[in-house]
Amino acid sequence: MSHLQLDYIALEALDQWVQALESKETQRQVLGMTVFGAPEVLNVALPVGLDARAWPRVALPVLGHDTAAWVEVWSVPAGAAAVEHGEVAGVAYVRFAELVFAWLATPLLSLDQGLEQATQQTYDALFNALDQLGCPHPLRCWNYLPDILGAQQGEERYRIFNVGRHTSFLSHAAMIERHPPAACALGHPEGLGGPLTVYALASAKPAQPIENPRQMSAYRYPPRYGSRSPTFSRAAVAPIGDEEIAFISGTASIVGHETQHLNDVRAQTHETLNNIESLMERFRVERPAHDWQAADLQLKVYVRDAADLPLVRQVIEQRLGTAVPCFYLQAVVCRPDLLVEIEATTARSQ
Repeated sequence: MSHLQLDYIALEALDQWVQALESKETQRQVLGMTVFGAPEVLNVALPVGLDARAWPRVALPVLGHDTAAWVEVWSVPAGAAAVEHGEVAGVAYVRFAELVFAWLATPLLSLDQGLEQATQQTYDALFNALDQLGCPHPLRCWNYLPDILGAQQGEERYRIFNVGRHTSFLSHAAMIERHPPAACALGHPEGLGGPLTVYALASAKPAQPIENPRQMSAYRYPPRYGSRSPTFSRAAVAPIGDEEIAFISGTASIVGHETQHLNDVRAQTHETLNNIESLMERFRVERPAHDWQAADLQLKVYVRDAADLPLVRQVIEQRLGTAVPCFYLQAVVCRPDLLVEIEATTARSQ
């Protein structure tokens, strides 16, 4: 039985899925979940017992699937112990053994008044909560920022966000070059707002960061990308239970530190998959006990322009086959010249 399992469930099927999850045959329980969809579906009630936890909800429209919303669910075995849920200084959490799923949302008003400070305070609160919960090592962080490429006081909002995040990392035990988590940062499509939503999986034990030889480490980017570089690793491998979980950060058509294939979504998708294949090769080198293959991944794919979905999907299916689970969302990638971004997860028994 997988210790930490990721599933994407259509909102309409969630109630039935949760009932099956808790059955004697399955014996699993929810560690964390996030709802993705258009704003009008984000306020719908979740199954009894789940709704009370006010899980994170992100206004990113679903693409290419017959559902109004996807629910990203992380589950753990039910036999060993029950999950514990609560709140620490505004950070909601669910804890199971040496794992924590934690999240918080910072309102637009706070972001508009000072995005850098709001981001730093958001991450300070997250890190302080993880410390108190005994799981101080973030393995994977997700960031969803409204108007990510917009300007605020003459500076791009994503760059301001990076300054606040960087400052918080420097102030806490999650040192930038020792154990930076895998991560992504996406924006809402034009006209769709929301809070700064940050959620994370964390552990009592650090993950091993994995960098891509085809790309410069993001935290070493030159100043042309902002006064503070993005703070994340290209991927990370974490021992969880009797498995190793690989988290691949949001990955795009970047070689070195420069965007490739301007205005060509097909070529950008190929280049993105080249980077993911390169990371899988690094997994095979760093963790040679396992045969890490891209065909074993689960993909979450962010597409800037919904009209590009058929081309993106075609390339992914050509490269990885049709059996690889892919979940498509419309989102703004963190550079104006990037058209697609892909994140991925897979597990291997130790």
